[in-house]
Amino acid sequence: MEFPKHVKWRDEKFGAVIFDTLSEKVYVTNETGRNILRMIEEGLEVSGFTERLLYGYAGDEAQVRGDVETFVTGLESAGLLLAA
Repeated sequence: MEFPKHVKWRDEKFGAVIFDTLSEKVYVTNETGRNILRMIEEGLEVSGFTERLLYGYAGDEAQVRGDVETFVTGLESAGLLLAA
């Protein structure tokens, strides 16, 4: 998984801002979304996201896994992420 060249993102106090330079659309995430973006950038596999997020946050594993999959699928659908 990787970001296409036309997608830029940056850390913010509240989370992250993602900018699609082709469509000129801006997306905003919370802290959890920012952490997922960082893990993507680090080259981690999606399967490892849940474990890492659970280490820092309290939550039900199944719920966190579902939220991660929904977030990643949303990035792919919007053209903000290239599947491996």
